[in-house]
Amino acid sequence: MRISTNWLKDFVELAPPVARIADRLTLAGLEVKKCEQLTQPSDTLFEIEITSNRPDWLSHFGVAREIAAVENISLKNPVVDSEAGRTPPPGWKIQIKDVAGCPYYTGVLIEGITETQTPDFIVNRLLACGIRSINLIVDITNYVLLEVGQPLHAFDADLIRGKEIVVRKPKQGEKFALINGAQIELKPDDLVIADSDRAVALAGVMGGKDSEISDKTRNVFLESAFFNPGRVRKTSRIHQLSSDSSYRFERRVDPEGVDLGRSRALALIQKYAKPRYMSAVIKAGEKPQLDVKTVHFRIEEVKQVLGVEIKPSQIASILTRLGLDAKPHSEGVLKVGIPSFRPDLTRSIDLIEEIARIYGYEHIPETLPVREPLTVGESPRLVLERKVRNFLSGAGLCETVTFSLISEDGLDPVKDLKQAVQIVNPLQHGLHWMRPTLVTSLLTVIQKNVNAGADSIPLFEVANVYSAPDAHKHPVEERVCAIALYGKKAAQTWLDAARAVTFYDLKGYVEAILKSAGCADLCVAKIQKNYFAEGIAEELRTWQTPLAFLGQVSEELLKKWDLKEPVYYAEISLEKLLAQSQKVRLFQEWPKYPAIERDLSLVVKGLVKGGDLITEIRGMGQGLIRDVELFDLFRGKRVPEGCKNLAFRIIYQSAERTLVSDEVQKLHDKIAQTLVQKYQASFQI
Repeated sequence: MRISTNWLKDFVELAPPVARIADRLTLAGLEVKKCEQLTQPSDTLFEIEITSNRPDWLSHFGVAREIAAVENISLKNPVVDSEAGRTPPPGWKIQIKDVAGCPYYTGVLIEGITETQTPDFIVNRLLACGIRSINLIVDITNYVLLEVGQPLHAFDADLIRGKEIVVRKPKQGEKFALINGAQIELKPDDLVIADSDRAVALAGVMGGKDSEISDKTRNVFLESAFFNPGRVRKTSRIHQLSSDSSYRFERRVDPEGVDLGRSRALALIQKYAKPRYMSAVIKAGEKPQLDVKTVHFRIEEVKQVLGVEIKPSQIASILTRLGLDAKPHSEGVLKVGIPSFRPDLTRSIDLIEEIARIYGYEHIPETLPVREPLTVGESPRLVLERKVRNFLSGAGLCETVTFSLISEDGLDPVKDLKQAVQIVNPLQHGLHWMRPTLVTSLLTVIQKNVNAGADSIPLFEVANVYSAPDAHKHPVEERVCAIALYGKKAAQTWLDAARAVTFYDLKGYVEAILKSAGCADLCVAKIQKNYFAEGIAEELRTWQTPLAFLGQVSEELLKKWDLKEPVYYAEISLEKLLAQSQKVRLFQEWPKYPAIERDLSLVVKGLVKGGDLITEIRGMGQGLIRDVELFDLFRGKRVPEGCKNLAFRIIYQSAERTLVSDEVQKLHDKIAQTLVQKYQASFQI
């Protein structure tokens, strides 16, 4: 942005040389990239770089206020119109139908303009800042925008139908002719200024062709309003329109500047356009308020943060020069009122930053910390991931890294992608889904390796999967470990032989990871997933929390990826595993007393879960059961239809004494009878 030093002198006295002012502003955070000297008329221009959090610098008055704070000099306010003693314009009214888009709107009717020549000083100042002169009224609105930062818009009042201003959303399929001659179709989230019949301006962005000011205009309706920054930004991006007004509205104009900018423009119009009539201000809505209006600031925090002693009176002076209302509140505490043009100040640390830059960073000595750096413990999640990686790579699996964006190939739109996250503007054609699972990613890796001649492909990947269970909330990101086995399992020693991988190789890896993390009482449940073969898919749980699922990839997916051998796939939720893992493992002394083993074979109905039986057996063990293992499952001719035979090995052992056979047998028989009664089991095969 270009700033005229001649213009700045209307508000502050600039002591020469002006290059020194430029250096002081840069050191205070308002970067002056270069100084340019003009000869006709004589002037010096500052080319300044403004950060997105300081829209108050987007005006000469805002920069002058900064210079006054840095140089500790007085600041003059712009000359404004009193707006007193005038009557409302007959028949005119303002209606806001979209308060979220425009919380505050004001307007003034100006009639009988007698002068149309723009004064030379306005023309020269506009040209110095890169804006050409158009006509007096438009030049004044541009002048006020550059002077105080408030965008204004002037309508030809004779072209406003119905003497009515309506702030609303566009109608379905409504089109709008811009002031630059282009015609656009308005979007549902746009905000328009309309009269009783049609849209006359695209709020905060650009005026319309049907109501623009011309050399013949003698009656003007002057607009000054506050528009929602997000809405203006979205409209500007969608329609690829940018203007000096949208640039400021996008970054949030000062709500108090709505009245200041209007009054400043009226003073200039009254002086140079010499209108016959100016109405009272018509207002609609209310000015938006800051979320944080006051901050209770402890003066001692300045030394704690900056490491330098600054006098309380100097601190209060700096804050006051910045336009803040700093008053004593209690011993060592200031109550600081935040002005409307500084919404970025919400905490004490923000005020300390302001004090530091005005005091001067060059005056703050460089010192080393007075205490040793705090040691930060390693993240438990990273520790778990490292253990999983070490285990799987040590078992012979290869780690892979795949892209997070996938296509819908191989995934069912209803079952697999119902809660998936879709990318509106994908970086690559076809990859418009954030992957809800890694199965298709690993299948692609397997396919590439098979095409390269590999016959043994054990893979794993630790990565994120994404889902959107609630459309009104942010998507969920979950860390998982995916394992895929294909082809042969290599021989471990010269005594072994290579063989095809099986589902139980995969299950062994998954169970080993879960148990090494300290998850006890694992149980298995049958599940169904679209990309698994029917009947060959399981879920491992602990305390009813699903930790992992595994299965054999369906024939349809194998054909789609042109794979001839089975693929076994598993996915472990590392976040759930971390939550359920045993943080501290207690050392257990090796048993001193011998154990007694007993087997128990039962015929139960097919729906009875082995995990429920194991839990029941442990609960009746009276502290004498060390372990229960399901070692056999049989369905066949000797087992009734709809039933299954389960065989358990129960290990009885006491840590305090030697168990006798009769005692164990009585407990064993009691357990068997209880299971028979509770689960309608039998011992016959």
